[in-house]
Amino acid sequence: MSSICTVVVTYNRYSLLIECLDALFAQSYATDIVVVDNASSDNTPARLKSDGYLNHHSLNLLRLKHNLGGAGGFYEGIKFAKERGYDFLWLMDDDAEPAHDALELLLLHVNPAYSAYAPTLYSGTKEEHTIQIAGHRGYFDFDNPLPMLQKPIDADMYRQESVEIDMASFVGILIPMENIKRIGLPKKEFFIHYDDTEYSLRLRKFGKILMIGESKIYHKDRRQDEKYIKKIFCFKKPRVRFDKLWIKYYGVRNSIYLALRYGKNRPKIYLTLLREYLLLLKDIIVYDDNKLKRIHFATSSYIDGITGLFDNEKPKKILGIT
Repeated sequence: MSSICTVVVTYNRYSLLIECLDALFAQSYATDIVVVDNASSDNTPARLKSDGYLNHHSLNLLRLKHNLGGAGGFYEGIKFAKERGYDFLWLMDDDAEPAHDALELLLLHVNPAYSAYAPTLYSGTKEEHTIQIAGHRGYFDFDNPLPMLQKPIDADMYRQESVEIDMASFVGILIPMENIKRIGLPKKEFFIHYDDTEYSLRLRKFGKILMIGESKIYHKDRRQDEKYIKKIFCFKKPRVRFDKLWIKYYGVRNSIYLALRYGKNRPKIYLTLLREYLLLLKDIIVYDDNKLKRIHFATSSYIDGITGLFDNEKPKKILGIT
């Protein structure tokens, strides 16, 4: 039997984490687990101990001193598991809940022609869910790499027994250890957003990712509400709350970095960036509060993506958020 380690990254979402762990303990194919606690402030380690989860011999807790984001969390978790010599690593966020046979069904399709394997991903719970394709399962469009290099697969592909894809997010991707040794660890500098896209780009050197229709994982994705509707006269526009704006920096920076690194037709990319930047400035001026800080913030995210500067403390410094 192949040895498997599941890497779960968590941050201040204990109720979701234990639902994920319960699903992993119930897998029809046994897996060891490493929980990477990204310096949670909700007493995650103590609660795992008091609720008996740390009594499971198959579970390891890796507590980080600082919040390194999802990218840094997966970097540390994969590094930890890699040093212990498993055959496969299964990666997922704490808001994921795999069906009881999800891992077993992935392993049935192992073939050296593929670089990794992914379950079909649904948004919601086992009881109530919809297909989730945007951002999680896709193919690469190098001719049109903005606003995202990956484009979602068609919904009807979810009904196929299996389908070859270019990209799978860190919500259920199963990777052979030999391929992890080939491509190295995730790019922890990304902090959050598109770190799994960048990793899939490296995996594609060794084959497509195979998505298995029967293998299912449910993604609860309970984010705090980051947007509100701003109305000016008869115009309405969804806007990001100022206290949540810092999160958007990483997505803009990282997507621009990937577009310039992997995309084709640089003149077209720069023209697209200029157009999107000017539209963003217009919307800030018309709709937003804290206009000068938002303009500084937006400009920095674009410049840092173009120059490849990764300063993950910058967004909060710019916005004056602690």
